[in-house]
Amino acid sequence: MDERRKHMRFGANISGEFQVRNTQTRGLLTTDNFSRGGFKAVLNNRIKNGAILDCEMTFPDTIMPFFSSGKVVWIRDCAEVSNAKFNVGIELKSMDPTERQFLIDYCYKKWNDSRANEANTEFNLDA
Repeated sequence: MDERRKHMRFGANISGEFQVRNTQTRGLLTTDNFSRGGFKAVLNNRIKNGAILDCEMTFPDTIMPFFSSGKVVWIRDCAEVSNAKFNVGIELKSMDPTERQFLIDYCYKKWNDSRANEANTEFNLDA
């Protein structure tokens, strides 16, 4: 298997807004997963590959936003017919170190909780 990933990915659905730097283009985004180097998101607005995005996102469990900027490294149209949505890969360029650590902790906890739930299969050995 050809694995090109440099960093482990953690599933994390986090919503927010983006603006393409130095333009008026903006929209909504929802992340799919994060890694140390970047994240995958679904955008509601078409943008160009290579664009720099300034993002403001909010963790589902808090009202506190966090900010990041990143470069779009790939774009794929989603298969949805009713709404125009676009999958994008974003390489992180800047993020406050404290917010980055909070994000990593949040993603790891979600991942760890999902792994624990998968392992909690009940068996009845008395039957």
